[in-house]
Amino acid sequence: MIIFVIEMRNLFLTLLSGLLLAFSWPDIGIFPLIFFAFVPLFILEDDIYRSNKAKGWRVFCLSFLAFFIFNIITTYWIYNATIFGALAAFTINSALMASVMYLYHKLRHQSNNKIGHIAFIFLWIGMEYLHLNWELSWPWLTLGNSFANNSILVQWYEYTGFLGGTFWILAINLLIFRFINNKEYVKNSLLLMFFIILPISISYFLYIDNSDIEENDSLEVVIIQPNVDPYNEKFNIDFEKQLEEFIELAETKLTQETQILLGPETALIEGIWEDDLDNLLNNYSIRKLIDLQENYPLLNIIIGATTYKLFEENEKKSETARQVRNENIFYDAYNSAIFISKSGNIQIYHKTKLVPGVEKIPFPFIFDRIPNLAINLGGISGSLGSENSITNFNNEIFNIRPLICYESIYGEMSFINSNLIAIITNDGWWKNTSGYRQHFSYARLRAIEQRKVIIRSANTGISGVINYNGDVLKATQWDKKSIISSEVSLNVISTFYSKYGDYIGRISAFISLLLILTVYIKNKVE
Repeated sequence: MIIFVIEMRNLFLTLLSGLLLAFSWPDIGIFPLIFFAFVPLFILEDDIYRSNKAKGWRVFCLSFLAFFIFNIITTYWIYNATIFGALAAFTINSALMASVMYLYHKLRHQSNNKIGHIAFIFLWIGMEYLHLNWELSWPWLTLGNSFANNSILVQWYEYTGFLGGTFWILAINLLIFRFINNKEYVKNSLLLMFFIILPISISYFLYIDNSDIEENDSLEVVIIQPNVDPYNEKFNIDFEKQLEEFIELAETKLTQETQILLGPETALIEGIWEDDLDNLLNNYSIRKLIDLQENYPLLNIIIGATTYKLFEENEKKSETARQVRNENIFYDAYNSAIFISKSGNIQIYHKTKLVPGVEKIPFPFIFDRIPNLAINLGGISGSLGSENSITNFNNEIFNIRPLICYESIYGEMSFINSNLIAIITNDGWWKNTSGYRQHFSYARLRAIEQRKVIIRSANTGISGVINYNGDVLKATQWDKKSIISSEVSLNVISTFYSKYGDYIGRISAFISLLLILTVYIKNKVE
């Protein structure tokens, strides 16, 4: 009977932690729950720890269940594109998170509470940093993202990036746990108040202070949301018709003063070959956009496309090179952003952070041998090329950092110096779920980290304009053909984060490695 009660209590704590994590997430619940979400797991681990039995496998299994619940409720929408991909994402993410709990338990068992608690923070942030940089990267649930709809609280991300938010969350959870579990109530309550009040106070101060950021110039931009169903229309309807409708919509807002026209990811579905400039300029889609510019003398165009590049016969092939069937011809395919300047100069940026399983086959030395592994979301699938000769689009007035879809959830992707950030995406794959809303919200954090205005074009929504404080100035509705005209400001501010990137992650990963080696060596000795 006692064992049954203990197991039921453990299960309750597991479920409670999973639900608190899930319902603290943007567009799922309310963010303050994140400050309590780990406490049930800490209590659970502490019970196992105090039993004087190093049952790390129990800590792993129970915490895995909590994190699996967290993943399912927050990112359930992945199943709209692929059930296999959804299950893989849920399982891998949960296993990584549960591994941190396992290592934390081992370190507590071999050291003491204080070292164990400090180690947990480094281990978790180290895990998140790994998840930003390995083959199966899926940092959607990085804890610092949980403030995306409450960006006024985390204006200090310009110094720490979103991993600083993770540190804040974990520190408060541990202090609440220590308050519950420790008799030093006064000391712990004072520490807790300090960790809550100080960051919020700093954030409000920065928010007010940055409202007077010096603007170097401004641009008139027009943002298009064509609203083409990616499942049933985008890759099945004539590309000429889609482009014609895009241009017709644009001309309802374009003026003689418009300087930027922004279209979404893969807005141009005609195959575009990059190799020959003459062929590029004579491409039907490119030609039509250049013709549009003739009526608007200041107009520059940024638009998404799938592009291709041939390899010369003796040229070294990339790892992602594709072969034309039965021919000794190789080429790379890219998810690209094309910049057509008012002067006629064309620049092409290739997406570098590719979606695992859709645009990139992870660990190709293993999985390239398995046919049809890539998830086909229409258009081009399989491992895309990602080599770039440029990072920004620029002319004499502006220097724009383009980000394509998935890239906008990586803080370091936007830290290349610019004076405006342009995000192009196609969030229609996730249908009318919290997925596209979360993706839009995460852009607010990128604006704060870089102190740059963000313009965003999404095929089916949400498109919009976000200022350098993370405030949404304009936004479209989901699943509606829309167009935005806006005046946006430019600045040349370089934040601490833009200079040093995810330094918190690098430090934590290094310390985590030392901690893991410590656990391994002690286990060997024992």
